[in-house]
Amino acid sequence: MHNYKALKAAGKSSVKKQEASDAVYNDDGSIKTKRVFAEFQVVTKSYDPNTGEAQDDFVKGYQLSEVKREIDRCKEEVTKIEANQAEWEQIETDFKAL
Repeated sequence: MHNYKALKAAGKSSVKKQEASDAVYNDDGSIKTKRVFAEFQVVTKSYDPNTGEAQDDFVKGYQLSEVKREIDRCKEEVTKIEANQAEWEQIETDFKAL
């Protein structure tokens, strides 16, 4: 999600829970099983860049597992970047020692 934190701080983006259900019925019409699941949504206000007029909100759905996967991916990238930074810092230290 690009810029969510800043958009939220400006009151232009928020999250909401969208619940949905799925039911399986018996032959007599009674509910045999019912599943309720939730999809989370990020809702961002949208404006026409030429006129500033409000447009329909942009809504993007997410599952919590998807968000967790993205967090893990970001952490992995940070670890790689920090390792690369450490390599360059060691080279810099060694150059300065000459």
